[in-house]
Amino acid sequence: MNKQIENIFKGKAMGHPVHIMLVHFPVAFFPMSAVLDLLSIIYSNSALSLFSFYSSSAGVILGTLAVIFGTIDLIKIPSKEKHFNIALIHGGLNLLWVIIFAAIAGINLKYYPEINIAGRTQTIIEFLSVAGMIYSNFLGGELVLKFGMGKKEL
Repeated sequence: MNKQIENIFKGKAMGHPVHIMLVHFPVAFFPMSAVLDLLSIIYSNSALSLFSFYSSSAGVILGTLAVIFGTIDLIKIPSKEKHFNIALIHGGLNLLWVIIFAAIAGINLKYYPEINIAGRTQTIIEFLSVAGMIYSNFLGGELVLKFGMGKKEL
């Protein structure tokens, strides 16, 4: 098998961890989706809801890839290591946020391209998910900065 393809299956691309390369996209797209939905409510503008749909969809696609590569990294951590539980919580919570935004995008998909103005409940769920994502990504930062995940080979 080609060495580059073999490295991808190990969670690396060009010597760098793929998970760390991908996580920035859902971290940007999910809050953008929430803000656009809030603005769609404030300005009664369905075009903003359509852009929110695009943002959440991109976040779900790239977030799913981040979850896959994060799982590859998680498998490398011995379960007896003290940071294994942190990694498990980090990954589980981030999977939850991807699922929530995927559900919202899936519901809106049936109306595409005429996406309705976001409802208040949906927007509140999005903002709560973004707040939760900040916490779970704090845990991810702790894994990198405190325990060296992604910096050293396990």
